[in-house]
Amino acid sequence: MDELWRFKQLITLADTGNYRRAADRLGITHGALSQTVARFEVQYETQLFERKKKCTVPTAFGERLLIAARESVEIVSQAKRDMALMQNLKIGRLIVGVDTAITEGLLAPAMAALLEKFPELQFTTLPYNWRTMESDLQSDRIDIFIGLTPDRKSDRLDYRDFPLIPPVFACRSDHPLVEKGSFEIGDLVKFPYGGTEVPDWFLKQFVGAFPDQFESIASLRSIFLTTHELGLLRQLLNNTDIIGLLPEAVIRAELASGTVRRLAKLEDFMPIEITGTVVTREDRSLPPAAMRLSALVVEMAQYGFSQYRSKTQ
Repeated sequence: MDELWRFKQLITLADTGNYRRAADRLGITHGALSQTVARFEVQYETQLFERKKKCTVPTAFGERLLIAARESVEIVSQAKRDMALMQNLKIGRLIVGVDTAITEGLLAPAMAALLEKFPELQFTTLPYNWRTMESDLQSDRIDIFIGLTPDRKSDRLDYRDFPLIPPVFACRSDHPLVEKGSFEIGDLVKFPYGGTEVPDWFLKQFVGAFPDQFESIASLRSIFLTTHELGLLRQLLNNTDIIGLLPEAVIRAELASGTVRRLAKLEDFMPIEITGTVVTREDRSLPPAAMRLSALVVEMAQYGFSQYRSKTQ
């Protein structure tokens, strides 16, 4: 750790360009900082900083050492973050990549249940889908991904699949189809149609059930407006003739207020299996907070939020 502290002194001097300002920021004396630089220069047998008229700047040798110093400090900072996350779920920040299709129905209640027991735990949630999550899991930009099961699974990742409730068709309460009093799959080609982005395995089941309406996945995607913004989707449902295919939990408030009407359940038209998944790196132990969140999401999917609460109380 002494070496890391010495590296931080070099970095601060380079950032401030002034010995006195750097020493004040570090809480040490000007002389102590000068001694640290002098020791490094003796160690590497070269000058690391030079004084200009208005500031102190690193030499070419100093720049090279600073690269290593910054990398070392970043690595240790990352390790501290990981250790904090593992301390009994009480501190640290869990970075969750989440598919918006399940944010409100599963992730939000799972996080609420976890925070109820561990209020100090911090989350960062970032919008992802199965297309974009793999590289960022591998590079540690996210700790865990929760979303729809991808079409292709990587050998470098671990997947914990769970069943999802099929989505529903919905529209605004004064939509022409509400006045018509019936809804058929053929209506999807008569009105705008949209929802969250879904993998090909979902669309294959759809095309297979309605071959007369849709020749291929491409033909179905061509009429399907996709968005990651649930707020935008709600606005479209409230103010346009769009027919939405989306989890009922996404529009729970709109259904309760009567501004949006459920036309039908997808399972009323076809047998369908929909799966979500929790994805983590195969070569990395899962932090305790991520393990608990993963388990909660699966329990929510199995029991529903209300049943989960009654089961645990």
